[in-house]
Amino acid sequence: MDLALLRGDMLFGDGALGGLLAQAVEVGGYVSIWKSVVVVLILLPWARLLSWADKDAVHAHLPRIALNSILLGGLIVALFLFLLVPGFWLGLLVLLVILGGEISAYLGLRSKAVGLGDLKKQFNDWLGGLTKRDGKTGSATAGQVALYDRKGQAMAVPEAEAPNRLAYDVTQSILTGALQKNAEQIDCVPERDAAAVKYYVDGVGYTSASISKQELALATEYLKLAAGLDFAERRKPQEGTLKASVDGRKIELTLQTAGSASGEVIRLLADVKKLHQQRLGDLGLTSDQLQALTTTVQEPGGVVIVSAPKDHGLTTMFYAILREHDAFLTHIQTLEHSPDQDLEGITQNKLPHGTNPSEETRQTEWVISQEVDVLGISRVEATETAQALAKYAGGRTNKRVYVGMRASSTFEAIARWRKLVGDDKLAMASLRMVINGRVLRKLCSACKVPFTPDASMLRKLNLNSEVSQLYQARSEPLRNEKGEPIPCNFCHDLRYKGRVGFYELLTVNDRIREVILTGGSNEQLKAAFRKQRGQYLQESALKLVEAGETSIQEVLRVLKPVGG
Repeated sequence: MDLALLRGDMLFGDGALGGLLAQAVEVGGYVSIWKSVVVVLILLPWARLLSWADKDAVHAHLPRIALNSILLGGLIVALFLFLLVPGFWLGLLVLLVILGGEISAYLGLRSKAVGLGDLKKQFNDWLGGLTKRDGKTGSATAGQVALYDRKGQAMAVPEAEAPNRLAYDVTQSILTGALQKNAEQIDCVPERDAAAVKYYVDGVGYTSASISKQELALATEYLKLAAGLDFAERRKPQEGTLKASVDGRKIELTLQTAGSASGEVIRLLADVKKLHQQRLGDLGLTSDQLQALTTTVQEPGGVVIVSAPKDHGLTTMFYAILREHDAFLTHIQTLEHSPDQDLEGITQNKLPHGTNPSEETRQTEWVISQEVDVLGISRVEATETAQALAKYAGGRTNKRVYVGMRASSTFEAIARWRKLVGDDKLAMASLRMVINGRVLRKLCSACKVPFTPDASMLRKLNLNSEVSQLYQARSEPLRNEKGEPIPCNFCHDLRYKGRVGFYELLTVNDRIREVILTGGSNEQLKAAFRKQRGQYLQESALKLVEAGETSIQEVLRVLKPVGG
């Protein structure tokens, strides 16, 4: 029987198949428009999926040609079965089942190869492009950075002979490579004979190609013009914003300039407003740590010390904990030396730069006088301030105080708090919890290299003896089927991509207070910590090594003593 006739009940209007063959029908009466539309609405996204998978297979280091053949073959088979199976709805079900099978199979292969974590960002970028499209596009060539001024107007690429063409080219050399690698900061510092360009990705600095001091001066004027700054002012600090776009990704840049003996220094910060948006569950806490911290947050009263070394996520952790409180049902205020981000529903009080201890105490007492339920202070320097906070959160006041502190461990944080308060009984009476954190880089899921650790390595690192495979950063370039070196599109050959936190959390219970107030030794304090099933920072970090998230080398780098 002819396949088109067999498919008549699916795409054609009602009526007996024999009647269609025997009788004349009005023009257009054969096709059911709505059924055709339904089929097209399935086939169009399917075709888009095939196009995306073709590009993504290269990105994810999957066999592109083989996958294209399989996915396209699946589409052909699905269409054939759709036409062959009797009944429109049954044929439609066949299409959907095969489509779902192809999606699941591809994502399964991709998950094993490089994971699926980056797909969320791809989807958000695509969705953002749909919802925020404003018709303004940069005119930079492919692979370069398109710049927009503070009003959102695209800055045109100067002609080859234009006076500002050199400034544009130097700006591109500063920005393009760094922003393609997801740099969060770019520093340009003039030196004696040249200018050093350094960018930071996941907290690690990389040196870019040097440029001359004259070229830096030209690029600085170009960027200041885009940010709406006074390009004639070269001594006083200035700050402004501009926007950039690279590889389809939009970035807001904060431009900071300041004079120096060698010339004007510039710093570019990428997406400052997005730096501290993580919630508590996104920080990397273990399930036990998250439960303990969440429980403490929900309980009223007491001081909680939030600590970390410099550049290890203290502000992010501080803000994430504050966000756990319901800002619309709880009166929350902060006292910060330099608020890094606006917190919805929270009153943020700023301490001016260079505030002396007496002014810090006065401001703290003023906030306390507002009878806030939760008070967060980013840094405490005066004994009077620390004592006021301890008294405010102590007793039965049900007032919670969070204190930010630079420290390398929970034990160091406790020692600093005791010294700051100057009275162990007062310091420990209200102290509920101390948390200390670090951040380390995650291995690139696309190019990390597995290896089998020997038993002596596992014993030395106190790792699980049953671990059969760990990962490290590759030391050789990736190569294609012909043996030619190729870049890793996931990490841009940095070997690492993204960061995750690891933590040491100490609940201050009666036993901890007893050890401290009776002058107990560090060994006794650590024994009390162990009784809580607490994990030291190194142990928390090595759990990430066991899970394949990072390398032993990265843990050693992060936990290396300051100045060591």
